[in-house]
Amino acid sequence: MAAVKDGHPQDTTMGFSALGGLMMGTRCGDLDPGILFYLMDEKGYNVRQLEGLLNQRSGLIGSPGSAPI
Repeated sequence: MAAVKDGHPQDTTMGFSALGGLMMGTRCGDLDPGILFYLMDEKGYNVRQLEGLLNQRSGLIGSPGSAPI
């Protein structure tokens, strides 16, 4: 989401990266940092897998009722 004034963006809901802020189509938005430890420790994800999961296979596409990933 963006704040727009006179047709020009003034601010967004994103933080350090596009992963922060509101959930988007394929990005997760804000999440508890502990989920990263869980996914790595319990599910065996590595950094590249987490990056793909959070940037391309999360958000609205991963929400219940959405098409399969």
